[in-house]
Amino acid sequence: MTFKQPLDAIRLLTGENVSSSDSFDLSVYCSKLLRSRDDEAIGRDIVIRVRDSWRKIPEHTRPIWNDLTEAAGLYPYVNPEYLSKSALLRYEYHKSPYLENVYFHEEQQTLSIELKSKKAVVVSAPTSFGKSLLIEEIIASQQHENIVIIQPTLALLDETRKKLLKYRREYKLIVSTDRVPDLQLGNIFLFTGERVVEYAHFPAIDFFVIDEFYKLSLERDDDRAIALNQAFHKLLGHTNKFYLLGPMVKNIPVNFKKRFDLTWFPTNFATVAVDEKSLEVSNKLKATEKKIEKKKSLFDYLSANKDQTLIYCSSPNKATQLAIDYINSLVDKSDEALLFDNAAMIEWIGENISRKWSLIDSLKAGVGFHHGALPRHLGSSIVDAFNDGNIRHLFCTSTLIEGVNTSAKTVILFDKQKGTAPIDFFDYKNIAGRSGRMNKHFIGNVIRFEKQPEQMDLFVDIPLFDQKNAPLEILIGLEDSEVDTEAKERLNNFNQLAEDLKEVIRKNKGVSIEGQQNIIEHIESDIPGYHALMNWSSYPRYEQLLAVIKLAWTHLLKPGENKADIRSPEQLTFLTIKYATLKSTTALINATINEDYWVKLFPDDQERINKVNFFILNVTRHWFDYKLPKWIAVISELQHYVFTKNNRPPGNYSFYAGLLENGFLPKGFAALMEYDIPFSAIKKIQSLLADSNTAEQNIMYINQLTRLQLKKMGLLDYEIKKIRESF
Repeated sequence: MTFKQPLDAIRLLTGENVSSSDSFDLSVYCSKLLRSRDDEAIGRDIVIRVRDSWRKIPEHTRPIWNDLTEAAGLYPYVNPEYLSKSALLRYEYHKSPYLENVYFHEEQQTLSIELKSKKAVVVSAPTSFGKSLLIEEIIASQQHENIVIIQPTLALLDETRKKLLKYRREYKLIVSTDRVPDLQLGNIFLFTGERVVEYAHFPAIDFFVIDEFYKLSLERDDDRAIALNQAFHKLLGHTNKFYLLGPMVKNIPVNFKKRFDLTWFPTNFATVAVDEKSLEVSNKLKATEKKIEKKKSLFDYLSANKDQTLIYCSSPNKATQLAIDYINSLVDKSDEALLFDNAAMIEWIGENISRKWSLIDSLKAGVGFHHGALPRHLGSSIVDAFNDGNIRHLFCTSTLIEGVNTSAKTVILFDKQKGTAPIDFFDYKNIAGRSGRMNKHFIGNVIRFEKQPEQMDLFVDIPLFDQKNAPLEILIGLEDSEVDTEAKERLNNFNQLAEDLKEVIRKNKGVSIEGQQNIIEHIESDIPGYHALMNWSSYPRYEQLLAVIKLAWTHLLKPGENKADIRSPEQLTFLTIKYATLKSTTALINATINEDYWVKLFPDDQERINKVNFFILNVTRHWFDYKLPKWIAVISELQHYVFTKNNRPPGNYSFYAGLLENGFLPKGFAALMEYDIPFSAIKKIQSLLADSNTAEQNIMYINQLTRLQLKKMGLLDYEIKKIRESF
């Protein structure tokens, strides 16, 4: 067979068998591609497809393809039994000296050498490249004593923590901001950008990592960009040795490259081939008809598809409802129930959320949904179940696409939005890049129900070094010598403020300077009135908390910012007071589900259960766990400044903010949730623990208890599993 284009090879490999002559001819064609700089990636793609079709390849031609696998630099896929002595030497050269039975592909090996030379490295590579594996290689080498790893989500940090538990004899793993470093061991700090900014106990840092470094860019419209830039700046005060990694970045600022002795490493080296298919619905249909047809087409595809599949949806609501609709559409869902072992998770959901929540029916049928509203431990368990094959179809949002690694063979782009904004080409490629996985799926499938966005190149602006549009919130944290001349002019108004006010504003890191100044002006406009409402400590009354939340809602909430379905400061205040009384998300769900408002809104019991569960879980994760405690802490600082300046006794909201953030657990016990231990389990074992102990000491003690002892305390199998996995 004559091969003139890559499509000829794909057609051959998707057939029943490959003849000896076709295998030889294809190997000659592939060899030519691999020798060409312009066509090397195409040649590598063919090699990967051949590995996927290995059983079709005549056995006597496999040594040739093994040599071509080596020539393509794909050493993780090489079978050493087929190699010559010289090739075997090259193969062993790519073996990690620190990770057991791990072989790097050729570009991973190049990067590994750069990182071992302790140079700063910035890499842009596809998802399947294996960038994260090099983080573990750095740690296993033990060449750095104190390391900071910044990742964009708590879920990804928890996944990393579990992987790094094997190094706890050499390193203390620090995941919460109240832990102090170990003076005997090395330390690995697993933080988000916000937590790096908050942390006050860093020793001398030798090396740091920023995963998904494109989130430094303000152009991605990510509300975490300011905190991430502040974290970057803080760590640069310790060391210039770092590893920044991300996908599809075309270039980085010139002045950033000039300032550091860094290796800029952009590459398209992929270890997974991707097949893309369009299932777009005709635009000739009316909007309602198109919506119905699109959903039917999706459900038909999923019913016929047995591969591990992620279905990308625009929002948590959409992912939840689409999963429920899919389950309701299945006729024989009970027939396959024995294939999926989710019983322990289902039991926990029934006891702690609702026995009638549709997620239970979904899990029984091997279907799940995943988004940021789920309790952290439940979200990670759903991902684990997906990777283990106990969930086949997982409806998800960008929280999963950007947040954790999965074993998905197929990714479906069902929606064309991310929230309310259209996804761009970068978002699309990031989603598509989750299909396939090195050493698990040679070929990933991308199914589009929407048009591919227009192609674009991503240039990452880093406001620390490209200060033209840098927010004041970043500039005020820089030394005078670090600020560009043009940017200094924008700081004039801030520099004219009183020193004590500047200190308060700087303390509220990442919070809008304009918003803080407006809040101060409002309080000062009616000092007697505001003092009567804001001079509180401990637990506030409704009107006291409302005064605080109204100020934050009006002046700190950004246009278009996610409100987690909260409509007003009054509603948020009402729910917060109720949550503080009940001190439990489960209790809040149960108290809400039969309220007249919800009964009138959703008369159907099942629909109401689903809607209320989602709403309360979403409010808990979005508001109670972080945003609202942060707002309350900021307003506390501002009212303290105003009232002290005006000789009035200030309030102090730190106690209340801490209770909200910690789920009304003592701080030491709440730290256990950072280790993926459910709130429900902590409540059951609380009497055995000492708040004065570190989380690690409490975890060590719990894990010394037998399964029988834990069962006698009322712990479910799911909770015991989570406790065991934490250690």
